[in-house]
Amino acid sequence: MEYRRSLVVNSTPLETRIALLENGQICEIFIERTTHASQVGDIYKGRVAKMLPGMQSAFINIGGAKDGFLYVDEPESSRISAEEGLELEEEGEHTAVLDFPPTPPVLPPVKEGDEILVQVVKDPIGSKGPRLTRHLSFPGRFLVFMPGIEHIGISRKITDPVERERLRELIRTHAGPGEGFIVRTAAIGEKDEDLVQDVAFLRELWQEAQGRASTLRAPNLAWQDARLLQKVLRDLFREEVSSFWIDREEAYREVVAFVERLHPEWVERVKFWSSDLPIFEAFGLEQEIDAARQPKVFLKRGGSIVINQTEALVSVDVNTGKFVGKKDLEETVFLTNIEAIPEIVRQLRLRNLGGIVVIDFIDMIDQPHRAAVLARLQDELRRDRNHARAESLSELGLVEMTRKRTGPSLDRQLTDSCGACGGSGRVPSPETILLKVYREMARMGERLRGSTVRLTVHPDLRAALPADAKEGLLALARAFGAHVLWVERVDGPRHLMGMEVLQSKLG
Repeated sequence: MEYRRSLVVNSTPLETRIALLENGQICEIFIERTTHASQVGDIYKGRVAKMLPGMQSAFINIGGAKDGFLYVDEPESSRISAEEGLELEEEGEHTAVLDFPPTPPVLPPVKEGDEILVQVVKDPIGSKGPRLTRHLSFPGRFLVFMPGIEHIGISRKITDPVERERLRELIRTHAGPGEGFIVRTAAIGEKDEDLVQDVAFLRELWQEAQGRASTLRAPNLAWQDARLLQKVLRDLFREEVSSFWIDREEAYREVVAFVERLHPEWVERVKFWSSDLPIFEAFGLEQEIDAARQPKVFLKRGGSIVINQTEALVSVDVNTGKFVGKKDLEETVFLTNIEAIPEIVRQLRLRNLGGIVVIDFIDMIDQPHRAAVLARLQDELRRDRNHARAESLSELGLVEMTRKRTGPSLDRQLTDSCGACGGSGRVPSPETILLKVYREMARMGERLRGSTVRLTVHPDLRAALPADAKEGLLALARAFGAHVLWVERVDGPRHLMGMEVLQSKLG
């Protein structure tokens, strides 16, 4: 089945949200807030804070609230650091691109107090600090540069042997000693000069990081990877993306300039959203995002799946629900399981769930049915850009699979632990609450002019609101000629903010 993809961008000074749609249905959501920007790809000059000889690892102080975790001997380094270094790369780009495993560089041993260069490959999750690597990588539009690894890898999605050889020889000719490259899928059919330019550009990034690191004292940021919109442009805007909708003029101009430079024939796909209706609301995405925080998802025929995230794993339960079938029980169960599979994979991607995933399919007796369910699941997982693998279907109808973690799940991004229930449930975070009010004010626009916006909040919630986010909301109100009146209410809900628009006394 061919999937038509589109990208939808909701950009404000406080937050950028980008949705990836396949055939009009949201499959992934990327969120970057000014107060919680992702560190993945960033390079730090860190200091070894503590060695853990029994785990062949160390904690590295990179200047954050929590020390980063580093495998000193990095047993997975033969798969190359780029495997985990690119949050937005498509499936298969890094985990199986190499014709043979390269020999990783021998890194010097470290001890407590040493200053070393490390790169973040995984954002902090829960109580864990960021995951780090000493094998650095620099992603470009067409290539991934890996200083210290002399190897040329080709994406396995480039299947034409003539094209593979052209790309390999071109990059090998321009790669210097101690330089390794992975040729990405986007390089197919590109001009030699554009690929050579990418080599030079990535080499300059590495030199820039080295130069800055030599002048810094640890802990400190040595090089910062592109932010979310630039990452999406670099990693997701490909031939199969038919439209790229953007609702902020500054971001729209940035995308158009990028596309005009690389693929001018794609400029017409970039579209500016000028409607008064908020873009995510118009595409039905707000409702989908809210639904993605609920455990139960209903299927078209009446069945359902229930998704629960724990600290150690994710469980997915498939139920027939209201679907009773037409033939017999075995056929009903089989059809429910088959229908559930695309939705299970979509929900894993949308919710950004990773680690160990256990899917409890409804029991099937017929062996061809069992084989068909497993085959369909493996086929759907091939579209997942995060490395995911499902091996077998047990006698109990369970499939144990793994999906690479790239950061906190959608639920963990949007919510905080509930203080009232001790963490057994979750409520929207203060930032999420304020941004919801921000979007509602933006939706009302000029209708706010001359009015007073009364916001009723619990004192605890008001104190927890990020200062930058509050200032952003006040700036929006000033832009519309409105006044914001904060009213604290002790007997009100601690996790809600009431909004009421009053007429100005002068009006």
